[in-house]
Amino acid sequence: MGSAGVVEGSLYAADGRLAEIGSPRQDADEVIDGSGCLVVPGFVQAHAHLCQTLFRGVADDMDVVDWLRLRVWPLEQAHDPDSILASAALAVAELLLGGTTSALTIETTRHTEFAFEAARHLGIRALIGPALMDRFEPGTEMVGQTTDEARASVESLLQRWHGAAGGRLGVALCPRGPRNCTPELWRWLVALAEEADCRLHTHAAENREQAELLAQEPGGRDLDALDSYGALGPRLVMAHCVWLDEGERRLLRASGASVCHCPSANLKLASGYAPVPEYVEEGVNVALGADGAACNNNLDVFTEMRLAALIHKPRAGPTAMPAETVLEMATLGGARALGLEDEIGSLEVGKRADVTVIRADGLHQTPSLGSAAARIVFSSRASDVDAVVVDGRVVVRGGRLLTADETHIRSEADRQAGLLVERAGFGLPNRA
Repeated sequence: MGSAGVVEGSLYAADGRLAEIGSPRQDADEVIDGSGCLVVPGFVQAHAHLCQTLFRGVADDMDVVDWLRLRVWPLEQAHDPDSILASAALAVAELLLGGTTSALTIETTRHTEFAFEAARHLGIRALIGPALMDRFEPGTEMVGQTTDEARASVESLLQRWHGAAGGRLGVALCPRGPRNCTPELWRWLVALAEEADCRLHTHAAENREQAELLAQEPGGRDLDALDSYGALGPRLVMAHCVWLDEGERRLLRASGASVCHCPSANLKLASGYAPVPEYVEEGVNVALGADGAACNNNLDVFTEMRLAALIHKPRAGPTAMPAETVLEMATLGGARALGLEDEIGSLEVGKRADVTVIRADGLHQTPSLGSAAARIVFSSRASDVDAVVVDGRVVVRGGRLLTADETHIRSEADRQAGLLVERAGFGLPNRA
């Protein structure tokens, strides 16, 4: 796969960028021995919800509408700054330990600055935004804020966090869905995305019944509505896109927008799965994401890669999703979705030093006869990740997080989860 995928030889990073690929350097300040390992670009997840990690296991066995209405939205409303910080720290730790170095996330309507704090401290690259919701959505029955409140939250975050941590962090503009925001707010966000150089990030056509219900609203189906707002374009990243009709597919093909495929979440919520082989064939950029721990219930990019490679084959044929295609979705496809393809997503001189080192000596990876891409997509696991580098900084080494205390993260998350579900009125989760 060359420098875009699995690398052979040595990498040398300086000032946060890959300076040399090839022969080992003798003057490095810090050395990671990747002998016998698979060395790949840091994985990119283009759809996640850091704020939902504390909800793991309390919203199972529901479709997405009841999941949102009865569990996730009440829990999100019960968040306070401490619980957001604990949830985001838990999520970022899990992402980094599993080899994900970059993420695009939608949080809840309040306290998003604490998600940024967790990302800053633990060392992940991230584009993060609050869920913007100034319109009542039929079905889910959610509305979160006034238009003025939504605008103020975005403006405040842009001032403090856009380009923070040496450019490692940025603000994403995240209207929760095409009908969660008024057309006026959508159009303001579209203009702001150009002015401030931000990504637009939303959900689209996730659940069939909900998509058909919302199609009866003014503006038509999800992508018809997005087109009317002027939102369909290369800055837009849409999670799911499971139930697009042919007219929406035409709009997608012409738009340059990215789709984030979330196979685990779509299966668990009984939503189905997007026609990804067709999207790829039609030239649509497709990225991968775990979505949130409330609907997955993990943030493991290896699980998403394996599922993405397998679930389409019975319908589209055994060659529909080669491992190389899926690995690209999890790296360069994600980088394109984030607008960072010139900075991350492949191992090339001049790009940011975001690197994942995967041990390849497990029984489940032996013998090593297949291609490197196939070994990663079909055989490897998050627990095989040995080292992770973000912006030239080693954040995971020997399978251990270096930027925070894992024991503290776990205990604080457990404590805050108990307080959170009590505030939401659900009582304590089952600790059996």
